[in-house]
Amino acid sequence: MKKEYVVIPARQDTVDEFLRAISDQIDSKEAFKVTVSGLSGGSLPQKALLHIWVREYAAIYFRKHKKALTGDDETDIKVMMKQKAYKEYGWDFLTKKVTNHDLGISAHILKSIAEYSKGELYMFMEFVQAYCATQGVILESSGEYQNLKDQSMS
Repeated sequence: MKKEYVVIPARQDTVDEFLRAISDQIDSKEAFKVTVSGLSGGSLPQKALLHIWVREYAAIYFRKHKKALTGDDETDIKVMMKQKAYKEYGWDFLTKKVTNHDLGISAHILKSIAEYSKGELYMFMEFVQAYCATQGVILESSGEYQNLKDQSMS
């Protein structure tokens, strides 16, 4: 039997599920193979869905029709969401250190969503969906994101 697990360290349920499966396999006394790999960069379907969510939330937040939203409106919502996620969870993948070597000044800035791995983007999307729900905005899951979500719950 072959089964893949998406283990997200920030989600203890996914860690527990994986550890249970490994323990059960060891208890069976049968040989098995384990391959551990990081998730690749966030996929286009994930990024596309996140941008749809950002537009939906921005339209409600700014009380504008989606067609009236500006790029700045969407950027402001993305920044706000990243800041909220960082404040709540302290996820290091949300920021990066940049240095002005001439002045010897360093600062942490928010990373672009394009720089997130697939797993990091999944975690951020989980946050966005949950946060928006607390604000009364239900964002639908679909496509690859829903498949990852289903995998982590099964």
